[in-house]
Amino acid sequence: MLLIGYGNPGRGDDGLGPALSEAIAARSLPGLEVDTDYQLVAEHALAVSSHDVVIFADAEIGGEGLIPSGR
Repeated sequence: MLLIGYGNPGRGDDGLGPALSEAIAARSLPGLEVDTDYQLVAEHALAVSSHDVVIFADAEIGGEGLIPSGR
């Protein structure tokens, strides 16, 4: 399993992804690889393709419309 936390900590809430990935990495969970970066780049594709499960951690202000409303 791979967790990629990305965002810019210098931009307030955009630092959520890196903060989450660093907190989880500190727990040294077996079977979990953790990567932290400012943004997703082409080089992440190799890491993503070599894992069955990938979790992307990022933040957005005002995420309206991201969760289906069921309408």
